[in-house]
Amino acid sequence: MWDVRSGERLHTLAPRWKPKRSRAGDEKAGGGVGERRGAEVLALAASDDGRYLAVGSRDASIRIYDVRRRRPMSKPGAKRGADLTPPPKLVETFLGHKSAVTSLTFRPRTLDLFSASDDRTVRRWDLSAMTHIETLYGHQGPALSVSCPPKRERPVSSGRDRTVRAWKLSEESHLIYRPGGAASSADCVGYVDEERFLSGHEDGSLRLWTGEKRKPVAVEEEAHGRDGSSPRGILCLDALANSDLAATGSTDGYLRLWRVRNPADKDEDGNEKKKKGGGSVESIGKIPLWGCVNSVKLGPGGSYAVCAVGQEPRLGRWERVTRAKNRFVIVTLRTDIDDDEKKEGREEDKEREEKGAKKADGG
Repeated sequence: MWDVRSGERLHTLAPRWKPKRSRAGDEKAGGGVGERRGAEVLALAASDDGRYLAVGSRDASIRIYDVRRRRPMSKPGAKRGADLTPPPKLVETFLGHKSAVTSLTFRPRTLDLFSASDDRTVRRWDLSAMTHIETLYGHQGPALSVSCPPKRERPVSSGRDRTVRAWKLSEESHLIYRPGGAASSADCVGYVDEERFLSGHEDGSLRLWTGEKRKPVAVEEEAHGRDGSSPRGILCLDALANSDLAATGSTDGYLRLWRVRNPADKDEDGNEKKKKGGGSVESIGKIPLWGCVNSVKLGPGGSYAVCAVGQEPRLGRWERVTRAKNRFVIVTLRTDIDDDEKKEGREEDKEREEKGAKKADGG
């Protein structure tokens, strides 16, 4: 775990990650992969309240850490200068999936966790009771990504079957969105607002969808350019909820930023730009990050982006960027909101002190 603002490492959850074994105990979960590959971490997600951290790996397990609780230090006689703060405690391990866990996300303001897997399913978990709720079937290939809207109870997932699916949980049904044509695997997906979401594809296209239409309302072909004769696939994307900012990553070594416009957005001259359908996607810049940008997460207000960069794509070894280092990068996108954040932090500290004083007086 890391502190985003200072860039300092806080904790190491597991010095050496061991894959979980299947219930039978004779084979490792995750499709019989070797011990080293089975231990690969493929997905992370944190709850809004900052309590739980979910970790999904290739061995088909989902480990749940309680960040607020601390497990005892294993070595009381730590070396001088060592971090003596106990790391978060492992409170649960879910073993429902039959293959690698490829994506994790929490529904905002809840403890509902959704997981996508190579076993072609999306599963829903309730962390308040630490139990499995339901399994969503429909994908005809590995499910690669899952995302939830800011408020609605309608997660969306994408997979190698070239489809994007929106799940109506209360109605126990789902909508299927097909890009059509020669579009390839839908590797990542992310909600923009309650109705619209983006999908990134192996053929390099970035597509904007709306709940009202089964075809994309906007398409950005070859969003990350070409590598020789082939377009670069989009490995990851994230969109800032209820805003016009989105970011994507690929093997070209750039974090690319996009503006997702509404149908009635205005241009620089103040004139209304009406787009047929549900808006448009426009490139607004790129930031060089040498290597494969495998994951991206936009911070509050779009102030920063946290990126996982490696030598190879997250889910396979079909391409390698030489001289790249496996690392994570914090990219500052905005500095004009730092003062506001500091002011809010001071106000929150003051409120806590006042509440503490009231409790002391009452005691």
